[in-house]
Amino acid sequence: MFTRYETLLSKINSGKIAILDCGTSTELERRGITMNDQVWSARASIESFDVLVETHQSYIDSGADVITVNGYASSRLVLGPAGFTDEVKAINVKNIEAALLARERCGNNDVLVAGSISTQLPYTDELRQRAERNTSKEILFDAFNEMVSFYEEGKVDLILLEMMSVPSRMLVLFECASSSTLPVWCGLSAKRSRRDATITGYSDRTIPLIDNVEKAASFGFEGMGIMHSSVDLIEDAIELIRTKHDGLIMAYPDSGYFKSPNWKFEDVITPDHLVEFANQWKDAGANIIGGCCGLGPEHTEALCSVKD
Repeated sequence: MFTRYETLLSKINSGKIAILDCGTSTELERRGITMNDQVWSARASIESFDVLVETHQSYIDSGADVITVNGYASSRLVLGPAGFTDEVKAINVKNIEAALLARERCGNNDVLVAGSISTQLPYTDELRQRAERNTSKEILFDAFNEMVSFYEEGKVDLILLEMMSVPSRMLVLFECASSSTLPVWCGLSAKRSRRDATITGYSDRTIPLIDNVEKAASFGFEGMGIMHSSVDLIEDAIELIRTKHDGLIMAYPDSGYFKSPNWKFEDVITPDHLVEFANQWKDAGANIIGGCCGLGPEHTEALCSVKD
């Protein structure tokens, strides 16, 4: 009997596009959930569990083949410095429970649940700078292995590494994730100053994106792609990734910008315009397409038009 993951791979191998959900945290904000300045949406699973479940459900109802656990900011690297160390396990267990419950309530057992892991540190400058000084390689290993364990024990379908851009932290995460029993998809983030400029890493613009691609490719992850990056560089980034990686290719951009103080995104791309780009990414070789910050269920629904 095929697993959900094997069933999805079969569809992709037959030429279909898998649809990944769009932004969870920004959709929570749109639904009235207050974001925490230190840990973003990390505590939503214990403060607003029902809304988190409904958010996941909205993506499934909109046609997503894969939904993402609200784990981007829920490692102890973020929660610990902000004073929430004692809540790390509870938050992550509830995060996973919310995604699994959404799938159950929608009655679509074919939907995959991806466990998100990032290298994110706290969001406020003071806490982040302190964490950057005090976070050793050993602390990174412990935090990332803990996240991997949460997802393995929680029986998600795969691990999704998100916004990989800082080599000193992402290489430790790559090592931890590569030892998991779960399939791993790696999402790299990038920037480009102008159309004819070199595409670089998102956080350190002295590092060409291709360098990060090569590092990720050396771990043999099943999927790799470009995420939380501008729509206008993704096609070129896919071409770079395909020079080093022959597995699954993801494309899921962000859109717009934060408007303080409520983490609200402004100037977000329209669903129809996103689909125009998605068709380009499909032609370039992407077989998993979705969205990140700023994009919502209406974008997921529109992206379903590129499935076949």
